[in-house]
Amino acid sequence: MMSFRLSTALALTAAMVTACGNNAPEEVDPVAEEVIAVIPEEIVEVDDTTAALAQPPSAITVEVPEVNARRGRILFTVKGCVICHQVNGVGGTAAPALSASRQPESINPLTFTARMWRGAAAMTQLQNIELGYTIELDDQDFADLAAFAESPEEQALFTIDSVGAEMQDWFLNDRYWITGNWEEYKSRGSRIPTLEAEDQ
Repeated sequence: MMSFRLSTALALTAAMVTACGNNAPEEVDPVAEEVIAVIPEEIVEVDDTTAALAQPPSAITVEVPEVNARRGRILFTVKGCVICHQVNGVGGTAAPALSASRQPESINPLTFTARMWRGAAAMTQLQNIELGYTIELDDQDFADLAAFAESPEEQALFTIDSVGAEMQDWFLNDRYWITGNWEEYKSRGSRIPTLEAEDQ
């Protein structure tokens, strides 16, 4: 893009040429001036999209729920995660264990959510076969489960006694979700036992 107008540049060039050709720089060829006057000026038009792309994006405020590992420990049972995942030696082994070896300085719930997303296809299929529905989790649930998955202190409180006897019968210890053999689990029922059912 030119930093000054084309006609101005030509006028300066003409004046310099004239000055070099004789000893009277104040005398400029009138024909050259007339020719310069009719040369159109260069106009560069920039559309809105191009102009916007030249600017950095606006800052966006990010809100992250406050995490609660204690609530995450409770959700781990009542949402049915314990059926397939094991923590502190308690739970099924049909899916990766979520035991934490050390307490990190900070956690990112999005990292935990991304791990779940990578296994979402197999996980939701297994839930539909085993439970009859797909487990629903909101943003706060993900944040609290992430906190529990990263808290050795809270996981130490998770014992076999934390899980009701009927829920223990639902633990999956074979990787049928890998082999595709679902027949055994199809015959087990279509819903997870509730806490109210365990009290009756």
